[in-house]
Amino acid sequence: MVATEARALAGRRTSLTVVSGLLGLSTLATRFTTLVVMALLTRGAGVEAVGFYGMATLSASFAAAALSLGLPTYLTREAAAGSVSPPVVARIHGGRFVVLMAAAAVAYVVIGVLLPPEAQLAFFLVFVASLFEQWNETAWVLIRGTRSAWLEPLTNTSTGLLLVGACAIDVWLMDGLTLGDAAVYFLMTSVLRSTAAVLVVRILPSLRASRGVRSAQHIRLALPYFASDLLGLFYFRGDVFILAFFVTAVEVGEYVSAAAIIGPAVQVAASMGLGALAYAAPKGTSGTAQANDPLTIFQFFGLAGQGAAGVMFIGLPIATVVLFGDQAGNIPELAMVLTLFLALRFANFGLSAILLARGRAASRLVVLVLSICGSVGFNLALDGRYGAYGAACAMVLNELVVAGSLLWFLRIRELVWPVLISFGHVAAAAWALAGLLTVMGSASASATLGGVILALATVRFVGQRRAAGKLRAATTEDM
Repeated sequence: MVATEARALAGRRTSLTVVSGLLGLSTLATRFTTLVVMALLTRGAGVEAVGFYGMATLSASFAAAALSLGLPTYLTREAAAGSVSPPVVARIHGGRFVVLMAAAAVAYVVIGVLLPPEAQLAFFLVFVASLFEQWNETAWVLIRGTRSAWLEPLTNTSTGLLLVGACAIDVWLMDGLTLGDAAVYFLMTSVLRSTAAVLVVRILPSLRASRGVRSAQHIRLALPYFASDLLGLFYFRGDVFILAFFVTAVEVGEYVSAAAIIGPAVQVAASMGLGALAYAAPKGTSGTAQANDPLTIFQFFGLAGQGAAGVMFIGLPIATVVLFGDQAGNIPELAMVLTLFLALRFANFGLSAILLARGRAASRLVVLVLSICGSVGFNLALDGRYGAYGAACAMVLNELVVAGSLLWFLRIRELVWPVLISFGHVAAAAWALAGLLTVMGSASASATLGGVILALATVRFVGQRRAAGKLRAATTEDM
C-alpha cells in the first residue's frame, strides 16, 4: 500500500513538473501574442489606441480581482487537494459569470461618461473580453494537477495564435488594424477560450450535479487570498494605473508597449525563480556542505540578468523597428530604461527564491506590501513631471526597495556586498547610456551598451566557471 502511494505521489510530482513547464511556456506565448497585437495596433491606429487597450485590460483586471474575493486562488488550492468538489466549483464558476457581467453593465455606463465617444465601444469590448479571461480561472482549477492539465496551455496558446492571425489578416486585407477591429477580435477569441474551458473541464455536467453551495463559507475561507491577489495585481500593474492619471492615452500606450517588449524576459526570470526554489529547498534540509548556498543562487541570477540586459539592449533597435516601424515614437527609449529594471528584477527573483527556500513566505508578503508602497511613492513623485519616463524610472528605483526588504528578512551578510555591486553595475550602465545618447543615436547607443554589457557578462561567467573548477579540484585533493 505504501509503495503504491509512493508511486502515485512520484507520478503526480512528475505531472505537476510537466504541467508547470507547459503553463510557463503558455504564459510566455501569451506575452508574445500581446506584444504582436500591440505592434499591429500601433502601426494601424497609433500608440493612443494601445493606451486605451492597456487601460481597458487593466481596469477589467482590477474589477475582476475585487469582485472575485480570492475565490480563484482559493479553489486552485482546495480543488487540487480534494477539499472542494467539482459541483461546488461549477456553481461558483457560474456565480462569478453573473457577477462579472453585472460589472460589465455598470462599466458600460461609466465608460460612456468618462471616455470620448470614438473610443467608448472599443474600450467596452476589450473590458468585457478581459473579464472573460479572468472568469476562466475558476474553470481550469478542475483539471490542474491532473493528466488533462495540458489542455489549459494548449487552449490558451491556440486561441492566442488565432487572435494574432485575425489581426494579421485584417492588416493584410484592410488599410491597418483599428482599435475597434482589434477589440472585436479580442472579444471573439476570449468568448471562444471561455467556451472551450467550459467544455474541456465539463462544467455543465458538474453544474447539474450541484445541489446548492454554502457560498458564505467558501467566501470566508477565500478572503485570506483576496488581499494577496489584489496586492499582487497592483504590484505588477499599479504603475500603469497611476500613470493614467497624469498623462494622455498616447503616453500610456508608449509605456505599455515598452513594458510588453521586456515582458517575456521577466516571465523567464519568474520561471527561473521557481527552479531556484526547487534547487535550494532540498539542499536546505539535507545538511550537506552546500546546504542553503544563497551566494551561488544570487550570483547565478545576477549573471543571468546582466546577460539578458545585454541581449535586450542589442536587440531593441531591431525589435522596435520590426514591431512598431515609424510609429515607435518614444518606445525604444522607454524600453531601454525598463531594460535596466530587467537586470535588477532577475537579481531580486533570486533573493525571493532564497527567502522562500528558507520557509519565509509570510515575509515575502510584507516585502510585497513595501514594494507597492515604494512603487506608489516613486510614481506619484515622478509621473506628473516626467510622464512615461518617470514611470519607467520609478520601476527601476523600486527594485531598490524590493532588494532592501528582501535582504532585511534574509539577514545574510554574505549577500549584502554582491547586491550592492549589482546595483552599482546598473547605475554605471544608466550613466553610460545617458552619455552615449549625447553623442550618438538611440539605436547605436543601445547596441553599443548591449555589446559592452554582454562582453562583461561573458567575462564574469568564465571567471566563475574557473573559480568553481579550482574549488572542486582543491576539494578533491583534500579528500
